[in-house]
Amino acid sequence: MLKCRQLFTNLEFKVAEQPVFWLGGKPGNKKTAARDKPVAEGYETAIRDACEACGYDLDEYVAAQGGFGGWLAHLERAGLRYRVFWSGKDSRISFERAQDHGGWLELSGADMPDDGLPAFVAALSSLLASDSSGV
Repeated sequence: MLKCRQLFTNLEFKVAEQPVFWLGGKPGNKKTAARDKPVAEGYETAIRDACEACGYDLDEYVAAQGGFGGWLAHLERAGLRYRVFWSGKDSRISFERAQDHGGWLELSGADMPDDGLPAFVAALSSLLASDSSGV
């Protein structure tokens, strides 16, 4: 047993070096270019105004950053929760109501290309006006 232990301690282990991929970049290296803000980040005020004109309170607005873009607005009216979102990947705007048991029920939706803020406000107003939830 002693002989095995001596043999083991005298061995040198050589491991081949492999490159390392660091998620988020190598530690200590800061990117010099700042991230671009999503274009939809500037839509919040107009979307809030459109929602309030239809009787909804805007609780939260999130603009997605990425190649496709998109945005999400959480709404409330008469104690019920709703959400409106536009998917840049699918080019679709949807209006949904939260269900008591979890999940979301689509009330209305439409295919919609990214034609800018005026088109989003018009589509949002149309979707919210078509709410048939009885509230």
